[in-house]
Amino acid sequence: MKKILAVCLGLICGLSICFGQEFQVPQAPKAQDEVWVLCIGNSFTYFFHSDQMLCEIAESQGLHIKIGKYLKGGQTFGQHMGIEESRKARQVRGYDYAFLQDQSVNPARLARDKNEAVLTDYIKLKDEVLEYSPDCKIFLERTWGYPGNKAGDFGTWLELDKYLKKGTAKMARKGHTKISPIGEAFKRAIWERPDIAMFGPDGKHQSREGSYLKACVNYLMITGKAFAGEVPSCEVNPEKAAALRAIAEKTVLGNC
Repeated sequence: MKKILAVCLGLICGLSICFGQEFQVPQAPKAQDEVWVLCIGNSFTYFFHSDQMLCEIAESQGLHIKIGKYLKGGQTFGQHMGIEESRKARQVRGYDYAFLQDQSVNPARLARDKNEAVLTDYIKLKDEVLEYSPDCKIFLERTWGYPGNKAGDFGTWLELDKYLKKGTAKMARKGHTKISPIGEAFKRAIWERPDIAMFGPDGKHQSREGSYLKACVNYLMITGKAFAGEVPSCEVNPEKAAALRAIAEKTVLGNC
């Protein structure tokens, strides 16, 4: 019976990775004290709801964030361009910030395999966001190398991480956008706190702790200010949450 339950849970998790999706747009009119944030991505964003963690963390710091999003498992930026709900989320007017997250190995394919469609699709997507929200500050998420699934056929997680860093840098440079250095924070966390599990059972998707670190990095990219006072741990162990916030600050703000 336990084996049957384990198989069923595995199938459910697999289906959520492949088919899970989330769609939301912020409700107008925009309040004077609201900051509107767009999230376009896939399971590297919706696992453990890192966007909701971002809102909760920001609220504790006096920043009121409303999220617009379209998140669907495994999607590239090129695939997002053809999805109506993704288009609806991107074409809302009034976003202040946007976090754009590509399929997990796409930037690495640009760097290693010279797949220029990755770059072309990114520029098209971010330009569409700016067409409707011209004052929006775009952040391209630099995601993490992972050991699972043969490191996306890159051999090792460090090799994948190397190409992700290189490809994301090229995308941001050509697109005149900034990078949210989530992958760098993950690498620091793996080295400095090996007791904190950054990946889930598949060795690819982020754990709750990984989603929390991502939310912390993105908050700091928005504000440029260190955390102050009481910060929610979002169901992460409080000591580990504090350590992850410190790692995020080191990565984004350069605090030692």
